[in-house]
Amino acid sequence: MRIRTELIIFFLIIAIIPLSAVVYLSYDYSREAIRDTVMTNLLGATENSGNAIDNWMDVRKDDIRVISRSMEINTEKDELKDYLATYESEYEGVYEEFFLLDPDGNITFSTLNRTGNAANVPYFTEASKGKLYISDVTLSEINGYPEIILTNPVMKNGTIAGILAARVSMENLYRILENIDIGKYGEIFIVNKDGDIIFHNNRSEILHKNVNNNFAVKEVTYEKNGINEYVNYKGEKVLGSYYWLPLYRWGLVVEKNTDEAYSGVLNLERRMVSISTFAVIAVILVAIIISRRITGPIKSLEEGAAGLLSGNFKPVPVSSGNEIGKLTKIFDDTALELLEIRKKLEAKIDVANKDLEQKNKELIAANEELKKLDELKSDIISLVSHELKTPLSSIRISAEFLESEAKNDPQVRKEMLEIIIRNIDRLTRLINDILDLSKIDTGKMELQLERVDINEIVNTAIENNKLLSMKKNISITADIPGNISPVLADREKLIIVMNNLLENALKFTPDGGSIVLSAKDDTDSIEVRMKDTGIGIEKEKLEKIFEKFYQADSTSRRKFGGLGLGLSIAGGIIRAHGSEIRVESEIGCGSTFSFRLKKAEK
Repeated sequence: MRIRTELIIFFLIIAIIPLSAVVYLSYDYSREAIRDTVMTNLLGATENSGNAIDNWMDVRKDDIRVISRSMEINTEKDELKDYLATYESEYEGVYEEFFLLDPDGNITFSTLNRTGNAANVPYFTEASKGKLYISDVTLSEINGYPEIILTNPVMKNGTIAGILAARVSMENLYRILENIDIGKYGEIFIVNKDGDIIFHNNRSEILHKNVNNNFAVKEVTYEKNGINEYVNYKGEKVLGSYYWLPLYRWGLVVEKNTDEAYSGVLNLERRMVSISTFAVIAVILVAIIISRRITGPIKSLEEGAAGLLSGNFKPVPVSSGNEIGKLTKIFDDTALELLEIRKKLEAKIDVANKDLEQKNKELIAANEELKKLDELKSDIISLVSHELKTPLSSIRISAEFLESEAKNDPQVRKEMLEIIIRNIDRLTRLINDILDLSKIDTGKMELQLERVDINEIVNTAIENNKLLSMKKNISITADIPGNISPVLADREKLIIVMNNLLENALKFTPDGGSIVLSAKDDTDSIEVRMKDTGIGIEKEKLEKIFEKFYQADSTSRRKFGGLGLGLSIAGGIIRAHGSEIRVESEIGCGSTFSFRLKKAEK
């Protein structure tokens, strides 16, 4: 057998066998990885759905707790109706009715002017035990749509003076669940403990269809969580994830057709077949080319050796640059290699010298930066120590008081705990400010750009600072058109900017002052302005107020507190959005801060 044929067979053996093993192992691993990813995504969709339900329900529970704690049972009906109307308008379509029941179960007030007695209804009897109660999903006796009723006791002097009830429409929650992406043929539905559907895209099936013969429904109504493949109640083979929500006695089921779920595996099989075929053809071609290159010089050496034996020697022509070719002119090749090596070494030495010079400059610059960082470290330690001392002292004093007094008055204990929590929140804000500033300085701040409603951002900032404004009797007014264009911005970062600007204005505005937040449309941007009636800023200090750790002077720092990070963080975030914060101010005449944001594309 010729050497060339042997080489081709050898290459095929050493290439195809390992290649086949690699392809098989890669396919098997990728198939399992795809299956794991599909299951992970489905579990993620289930978790997202569960979180959406919990978040929505938490808001409803918080609302009824806040209302029941803040209201008086003997409040005038018109005044009570106006108060509850704010919740109905704020969450339009969520609250269908608020009503009050006396200790005997009689309806004494209703936003729908209903009357009656609910003494034997579970939502009254359970709430009468002193705890918040959430009813099962039922069809409303008012409009026939799915609803739940939340009830919570109204306390007076430590006793239950009545029960506050809220009739809550489920449609708002249903729309939230419908927006969760589970694929083209995926399905989300919720069942109660009896297997009745209480949420489905097809509203006609809600509380009219029982699916307790479904595998996932059987599992989840036994309060089990998991993921499995099974045939659903429609007779389709699906991959389903199921999750029991014990607080509401609901079972959440997310299903996805197995053909859609595992489409990646089928695509992988086709790709592996194509890749394997291409690889085999490529191996054969490479084997032919390499064998020809190896056997050609050997054949020439054979002819040269024959000529040497016959006394008719001629230099053997070598077309390759391997060891056989180098034998013909070893000295010349060696000399050329030495010269080439010398040139390469000189070039490397020249590059190394330049690199060394550059590194030296970088070290000098780094040393200067270290000096600045050392000075900054001293400033940070001084400022942070000053800001940490007061809240830590308050926490320590309150804690020692709680520890030393064996029989504390409950109200006093509550006040001490509130002091501790407020100061912990203060420390948390301090740490978050330092972390945000660090991200800005290192350029690691990432923006999640989206369409943002300026009205929402301003209202959120006003709500976040409501207590401080009320405490200082400072009025905050939003003068923003309702139809103002949305901007392209990071919503959470923009809230931080407005919070910091508003907190700064509240800090330096005397009691009884006012703050006006406004915005107006421009050609391709939105200008946001905030004007206060504060103490004002000296003109020579206007450019410095956005520097980190800067305060107007030590007296200002002692009087108002803070590290001087709020405006620096706000300026950094707005710069990351491609804009700048401008400020106009005069001593005793207040200040005006403004910036522009790019409009979002329609």
